[in-house]
Amino acid sequence: MTEIQQALGRLFQSIEGLEAATEGQQKVVLKLKQRDLFNSGSNVIDPAFLAQKLDVAINQVELILGEG
Repeated sequence: MTEIQQALGRLFQSIEGLEAATEGQQKVVLKLKQRDLFNSGSNVIDPAFLAQKLDVAINQVELILGEG
């Protein structure tokens, strides 16, 4: 397996872990909001920021694969 394939495998594992973590975080946030209607939401992951970071990572992988 090439280094790129190994890196892609680790990236996919990280994404799966991130998905699981965000699901868990969403459940926590829902419970907190139920208890505190004035919750500021400071512990919530910003989806736009996360999407931007993932887009950058995907673009970099596409560039690397295009060069190969």
